Formats: sequence, C-alpha cells, structure tokens
Amino acid sequence: MEPINWKSLNWTRLVVAVCVLGMACMLAGCGVQGYQTVVNRVVVPGGATQSVHASCPAGKKVLGGGFNIETPDEVKVFSSDPTDGHGNVIDNGWDVMVHNIDTQGRQTTAIAICAQ
Repeated sequence: MEPINWKSLNWTRLVVAVCVLGMACMLAGCGVQGYQTVVNRVVVPGGATQSVHASCPAGKKVLGGGFNIETPDEVKVFSSDPTDGHGNVIDNGWDVMVHNIDTQGRQTTAIAICAQ
C-alpha cells in the first residue's frame, strides 16, 4: 500500500477522510470522558444586576455553556462566558451576568458543559 499524498487530495476528499476518521474514533470509544451538564437556577430580584454561575465538579473542565432566562423582555443578558463573574477567564465554570428590569424576581439559569 502506498502512502497518502496529502497534496493531491482536494478539499472534498479531505473532509470526507476527516469525517470517516472521526466516526471511527467515536465508534471505537474515543468520546469525551466524564461528560456532565451542570445547571444553576437563581431568582434575580427585581431591579437587580446579578451574576449566575454554574461550576464544574472538581477535576472537570468546562467545554462550553449557556443560559436560559424566564422572560426575555424583563431580563437582559450582559454576558455569558467562562469567567468567575469578575471578568477573569476560568476553566471550570460558566457565568451569566443579567439585569432584571422588572419589579418582581425573575429566574435565570446558567448552564455549564463539563468533562474530564
């Protein structure tokens, strides 16, 4: 069998080759170890600006994250990122900064996708 001449492959063949290798890896058990979704729901008081944080368990790193807000008309999202709530980037949690413009408390949920 001759070695692969990578320069002769066009983009379509290269993408197909990468996809096939990725699928083989998934079928062989090369998936993400210790995958876990962490959720933290907080009721933000009316008129308040608050950080809502979801932390990964010890030994796990954050792969991504997001948020869910009860009412988009009343709760404004300023940021959603892997920080500690003070602007410092971290590798073990997800923070969502919101402002509730309503007079009553509204729920905000921070979501962290964690793995080993």
